[in-house]
Amino acid sequence: MTTPISFPLLNGNAHGFASLEAVLQIPGGKKIQMFVKSLNYSRTRTRGQVRGNHPDPRAKTRGENEYSADMEIYLADLQMLLAEMGPGYGDVLFTVLATYGENGFDTVTDEILGCSIDSLDASQGQGPDPLMRKIDLGPLKILFGGVEDLEFPMVAPPA
Repeated sequence: MTTPISFPLLNGNAHGFASLEAVLQIPGGKKIQMFVKSLNYSRTRTRGQVRGNHPDPRAKTRGENEYSADMEIYLADLQMLLAEMGPGYGDVLFTVLATYGENGFDTVTDEILGCSIDSLDASQGQGPDPLMRKIDLGPLKILFGGVEDLEFPMVAPPA
């Protein structure tokens, strides 16, 4: 259960980009805090509809989930990450924990699971901005606020 928000909430800080702490958990139990310029992720459920000889559908299928995630990080942070992952970094599966916290609000953690570096973009131009790298994370699952979206999630067989 979440903590109720008292209204009006005056002189408080709502969750903003500065509330974000992004941590990568790589194999071996290592946690790496990332300074990100952007972190974007989404879940989309595509469902089929059961139709018959009526204008309205009768039902819909359970459908299929698709997940996407990407982040923009500074060149120096990417080099540190690649050094931690080592050769074969494109085959390393890791988790991204996106934690949002502000005084007066519950801390919320989204879990981006089964990530890998599926694409890496370098785009730079003349100007004062630091060099950035965009990474496509290709996640297998995202838990918003740690909550499963499926009533019957996939689980590992008993050992």
